[in-house]
Formats: sequence, C-alpha cells, structure tokens
Amino acid sequence: MTGALEGFAVIGALIAVGYLLAATGVLEESSQVVLARLVYFVATPALLIEILGSTDLATVFGPWFLVAAIGVVAVLLVYVPWARWRGHPGKDVVVGGLASSFANSGYLGLPIAAYVAGDVAFALPTIMLQLMVMTPIAVTLLSMEDGRRVTVRGFLEAGLSNPISIAAIIGVALSLGEVDLPRFVDEPISLLGAMAIPSAVLAFGVALRFGPRIGHGNRTEVAFVTVLKLVWQPLVTYLVARHALGLDAYEVAGVTVMAALPTAQSVFVYAAQFGRGEVLARDSVVITTLVSLPVMVLLAGLLVP
Repeated sequence: MTGALEGFAVIGALIAVGYLLAATGVLEESSQVVLARLVYFVATPALLIEILGSTDLATVFGPWFLVAAIGVVAVLLVYVPWARWRGHPGKDVVVGGLASSFANSGYLGLPIAAYVAGDVAFALPTIMLQLMVMTPIAVTLLSMEDGRRVTVRGFLEAGLSNPISIAAIIGVALSLGEVDLPRFVDEPISLLGAMAIPSAVLAFGVALRFGPRIGHGNRTEVAFVTVLKLVWQPLVTYLVARHALGLDAYEVAGVTVMAALPTAQSVFVYAAQFGRGEVLARDSVVITTLVSLPVMVLLAGLLVP
C-alpha cells in the first residue's frame, strides 16, 4: 500500500499548498477561476494530445476497458434518473454524474495499480475511457446553451467548439496515424500537459479556502454520490469481471480496485469552468478521497491474490 499512501500524500500536499496560498493572500478568490480556465483551455488539451497521441489504442480496448465502461454506465443509470427525479437541471446532472463515476486515475490510479494491483496497466483503460469518451461528452454537454434541445447536430457543434473534444480528436488521429511530432512541437505540449493535474489540485485547494465549509452543501446528494462511487461502481465491476467475463482472480482484483478510486479533482475544474455544481463537485472529491483509502485497503485484502 506504499504507492497508494504516496499518491494520497501528493494530492494532500498540493491541496494544502493551494489552501495556504489563498489563506495568506497570495491567491485571491478569483484565482480559482483563472486556474480552472488554464486547465480547461490549455493544460488538459495538451495532456490529451500527449497521452492519446503516444498510446497504442489497440492495446487498451480489451476486457478491462469493457469492465470499466460498464461500471460507469451502471452508476449513471442510477444517478441520472435520481437527479432528474429531484428536479436537477441538465448541467447539474452532468456534474453529478461525473462526481459519481469519474475516477482519480492519474495521481492515485497509477500508483495504486502498480503497488496494490501489481500492474500499472490496470489504470490505463480507466484513463483512456475518461480522456477519450467521458471528458469530451461531458464538456460538450456543459458547453451547450441552457434550454437548448440536445440534438445530434447541436451536440456535434458544441463538441467541435470546445478545446477538450478537439484535443481528443487530434490525439486519436496522431495515434492512429502513428505520427511522431517534431521535438519543438512535442516538448511544449508535454510541458503544458504536465500542468493539468497540479493546477487542478491547486484550484481545488483555493476553493476549499473561499467556498462554504465541507458538508454545508447537499449532504444527501454527496452521500449518495459517495455510495455510488465507492460501493456500487466497484460492486458492479466485480460482478461483471468475475461472473460475466470470467476474468481470473488477479484481473478481478485489479479492475475492482480501480473502480473504487475516488472522484477526480478535474470534475471540480469542469464544474467551476461552467459555473454549475461546484460545491457538489468539491465536497464529493473531498469525501470520496477520505473514504476511498479504507475501502481500497479492504478490497485489496479480500481480492488481491
């Protein structure tokens, strides 16, 4: 569990830095918006191009990817009707859906896959699913005009007008075409992409300082999101991996632990960028991160051969 603890420690340290910078007046409340825009318009698109462009996509789309996708769909099939029943607007539903299913597959997923599941490859299907499918779709829905009916044409227009979807298309094209970018292009993209996760976590730390205290939002919904993310998603993943696909014990353990990762800080960045569900996203990140460690320790103890 050393890698898992190190991953949690890294995130905690960056959150603390963001909070202290805000508490000491170095960063003002408006800085979280600036950081969110930097992540949304520059760093995340660069990261998408770098990762997707350098990944052999054929090696990712196997049983582990299918299991990860089914886990996400299972969560959304529960959360979306519940949120609509409670009268949530469409964009708030998108943010809540992300909070319930979008995992911290970077800082936490990679070390946990390596040190708990024994193979960093277990994190790659989740990373690719989120970069190639979930992020472009969610951002496109969030960028559409309020009250506008979702049509295929409207969805495509919104998708082709936001930087994350465009970057995903470029990254996939580079991968499929096996294109090697010249160094003077690749290096700046790599440096900008490296800002994505740290900047998102710093923005989250700033939000903790200036936003309402944790738990002052919708406690019922945060609790529901936490159960979906840390109980329902791993449970569905386990059942599908073991009983539907017949994966071996080693693979079942790996994909189940990955499904129990907490909500990613990038969900808060997207919420802040579009001004929808920021408190829900922030509280979900905090609570799922705190609760996920004992959950993953339990799963590792029960499942890892």
